[in-house]
Amino acid sequence: MSTNKSKIFQITLLVLSFAILFYTYYYLPRQNKGSIKVETREEIKIVKEIKFKNTFKNTEYINIDKEGKKYTTKAKESYILQNEPDFIYLNDVYSFTILKKDNTLIEITSKKALVDKKNNETTYEDQVKITNKNYIITSKIAKHISKKNLIIIDGNVVMKDLTEGLTHVAYSDTVEIDTTTNNAVAFMNDQAKKVIIEKYK
Repeated sequence: MSTNKSKIFQITLLVLSFAILFYTYYYLPRQNKGSIKVETREEIKIVKEIKFKNTFKNTEYINIDKEGKKYTTKAKESYILQNEPDFIYLNDVYSFTILKKDNTLIEITSKKALVDKKNNETTYEDQVKITNKNYIITSKIAKHISKKNLIIIDGNVVMKDLTEGLTHVAYSDTVEIDTTTNNAVAFMNDQAKKVIIEKYK
């Protein structure tokens, strides 16, 4: 008789233990979802970026090369990360300079840009547009290398020649503009391919 009571007591303890475990580790966490917040890596990254970022509105940057040529870049917003002091990130960008050869204006617009102060380079991306009295060029990306007096334009480049009105449109991989001579050269990265030109006159 006592043996049966002992078995019943053991079974009761076992069932009670399972019930406590179920209530503690399964039922309570589901009923109190907001009690624990797990911060993801993406959230941590955003917090750190905000903490260590200096943001400026309606900024203007002026760069003067060794020949005295001035390049002006304006942005609706710019910011500098504290761990990358040599880089300036720009949004809604407009740059311009006067070309030495013919004293004409060349303008560059884009949604984003990155100014490398150490190497004196500016990289434009997202809806890039370059205009001069002789041409209108659109592309995905462009880089102005000040020390080489060169603008390199890449990615689905479309160049409209305005020398004598709209005479033709060229489609190429890359266009290079010499900001000293204002010469623009279009070419393909694959030598087996040719620049496509559509003539209008």
